[in-house]
Amino acid sequence: MNFALKSLVAAAVIASAGVASADTTTAVGGSLTLNGSTYTLTGGTGALSFSSGLISALNVGKVTVTGVEPATVVEGYTSAPPFGSTRTSSTATAPITAVTTNATGGVVTVATAGGATMTATPLAGVTLGGTLSVTNLSVDLTNKRIYASITGNFTGVAGNTYAAYDNTEITTKNNFYLWNFASITGPTTLTGAGTYTNSITGLSITTDGYKHFVSALRLYDLGASTLLGVSDYGSIASNITVTAAATPAIPEPSTYALMGLGLAGIAVAARRRAK
Repeated sequence: MNFALKSLVAAAVIASAGVASADTTTAVGGSLTLNGSTYTLTGGTGALSFSSGLISALNVGKVTVTGVEPATVVEGYTSAPPFGSTRTSSTATAPITAVTTNATGGVVTVATAGGATMTATPLAGVTLGGTLSVTNLSVDLTNKRIYASITGNFTGVAGNTYAAYDNTEITTKNNFYLWNFASITGPTTLTGAGTYTNSITGLSITTDGYKHFVSALRLYDLGASTLLGVSDYGSIASNITVTAAATPAIPEPSTYALMGLGLAGIAVAARRRAK
């Protein structure tokens, strides 16, 4: 009997330890427990800025970039006579939707909503024309990976790269392993109220990710080789805002007095019924 009791106690301790160390995902507006106190995950943003190398590749293919709500895209241009202007920057800013933390407040993953759509029009020697949307990023800080939802014509991944473009072939792949990143700077542990700002740099595309880019944008010859030469796809600047949870109002002394009178009345009534 004692052995059984000890086993049950040990199992309970192990189970409670597992619960304590489990990761917790909190949606924006939800409550966070940090160092024994309760806070609110107020929000934040993640801004993906394309590298100069990727922008050059997009310029070669005359690929346009537009935002997918609720994200927005802002681009910069510089004058380049006699060709008009040249794109020099492109940044997609998306709202943070959820943050996953471990038992000590360390940020494990950060999720955002919306993203960007890249559209290529037919251009001799570069592309047959196509579109690719990259949305709903999930940044895995532990393994330095970035997952996303990608939408496009991916028939080319199987080797049919130059197939006729057909809207019926448009598909979406969720939680797709798209990029790795080299480093992150800034705080990655939530300790209390405040805004936590960091920078993720050195985004490199996965082999499978490159194939999906080429297929969806239907790149060939110069277009595909130019994209292949891009070693750094850009960086992500993010900020997470945490605020103190609202403190419950403290009742006035008169309220306590009324509560006491009410309890006394209930006690008197109970005694009378007992008689």
